[in-house]
Amino acid sequence: MNRRLIAFLASFAAGAALAATPAPSGKWSFVFNDAKGRADRPVKVYTYRPRQCDSNCPMVFVLAGVKRDASNYRQHWELAADRWGFIVIAPEFLAWPKAAAYNLGDLALQADREKWSFSVIEHLFDEMRVDQKDYRIFGHGAGAQFVQRMLIFRSDNRASALVAANPGWYTMPEWRKDKSPDAFPYSLVGSRAGENELRQAFAKRFVLMVGENDADPDDEGSMQSGPVKKQGESAVERGENFFKQANSVSADIGAKLAWELIELPTGTREAEAVSRAAAEILYGRK
Repeated sequence: MNRRLIAFLASFAAGAALAATPAPSGKWSFVFNDAKGRADRPVKVYTYRPRQCDSNCPMVFVLAGVKRDASNYRQHWELAADRWGFIVIAPEFLAWPKAAAYNLGDLALQADREKWSFSVIEHLFDEMRVDQKDYRIFGHGAGAQFVQRMLIFRSDNRASALVAANPGWYTMPEWRKDKSPDAFPYSLVGSRAGENELRQAFAKRFVLMVGENDADPDDEGSMQSGPVKKQGESAVERGENFFKQANSVSADIGAKLAWELIELPTGTREAEAVSRAAAEILYGRK
């Protein structure tokens, strides 16, 4: 076998190894057993690859609300994928029970960050990517809580843009005990994130979309707690206060804030409508 052929085969093998599970054309699903994280918590993954795309097209991860109905959210993003040419990846976190494991990442029980639910996204990206260097991610309701916390607790994530639509409540971006009366999960006090993680997170393109009367609430019993009520009486007020806190903290530490707050127009309540609005933000803007 000549040297050129050997070099070609080696190069091909190296490239193929990057995508153990590339997304085929059209709708598809598979079960992801996360060997780097929680192999005991398999995640079914729903994908959609438009006809004009190969497996190296841009990727958008879509995180469902409290119902964990990932297949429905994939469907909500199909027209946008056809229009702008990206692969939809919607992981279904049914094996991650309740808000503690999904919305809150399982941080309370897992010291190893590779076992957090947030890390599933990074591991799944490695499983499916070909030459992609980054991805974009969207979450709605409970999925928005996931994205908001992943932004901070996995601030080394490879997302080039993150969109959170109507998270019911927040982990406020404050780690200093003298600045916050409430500890984690309502702030970063006593958590595994602090100033360094916030500096990284503040530099990310993060879009927070807020509106009233969300059709897919993510409370799971948390909305009536005292610390959540302190964040604001309405979804819009809580989002505004979260953003104000981020502005204040970023000014304190001398970090530029690359985040954006958008109020959803009246009538943008259903998951499909919110998904369309988010896709327009991610790809429709010039």
